[in-house]
Amino acid sequence: MFQFSKRQKIWLIIGILSFVTFVVFTLIVAFVDVNQVGLSHLNQFFLQRCGQNGVWEWVTDIIGYCLILVLLCLLICQIVQWVRRKSLFRVDRNLLLLDVICCCLVVVYIFFEIVVVNYRPLLENGKAEASYPSSHAMLFATLLPLLIWQVWYYIKSKSWRIVLTVILVCVLFVGLVGRLLSGIHWFTDILAGIIISGAFNSLYMCLSKK
Repeated sequence: MFQFSKRQKIWLIIGILSFVTFVVFTLIVAFVDVNQVGLSHLNQFFLQRCGQNGVWEWVTDIIGYCLILVLLCLLICQIVQWVRRKSLFRVDRNLLLLDVICCCLVVVYIFFEIVVVNYRPLLENGKAEASYPSSHAMLFATLLPLLIWQVWYYIKSKSWRIVLTVILVCVLFVGLVGRLLSGIHWFTDILAGIIISGAFNSLYMCLSKK
């Protein structure tokens, strides 16, 4: 029978708490202070002060495309390992877990495209687009920390570890703040993306090797 280590149990608890927090927060956004959007006073406060900026939308879109490109490169690495090692089960577990997390992101994205909690502040091509949670915020807050984990797991040079970690942390900060400043999402959309990412990251840490 599979036994969780103390470290895994801690991450599992954090993951469960993060998921419960996300569910509760979603219910609050869906039913509290609803006037065009849930928690309307809070969301309008941030929208009025941050405004809307197409440049930041473009910047965060580019970051998103770059992350997807990195994921494709990691997928190619997995395929190469699969061919060389002649078994899918011999592919690095850490990389396979990234696939699981990406699938979780896709499932959450599709679910909230069907079950719409909020619509974006601006119409997209004349249409109201689902906005909750921010898919970019989920992508940034989930995958960038996990890429940092890969850096410290695979790269032996401490100097390169530090340099790449600083770069990825900066990209994470710019991505999240930039998405808010773009005005394309409500504040609660971005916050929800960060909260659910805590559940995904904890799941990864629970199942990954030390």
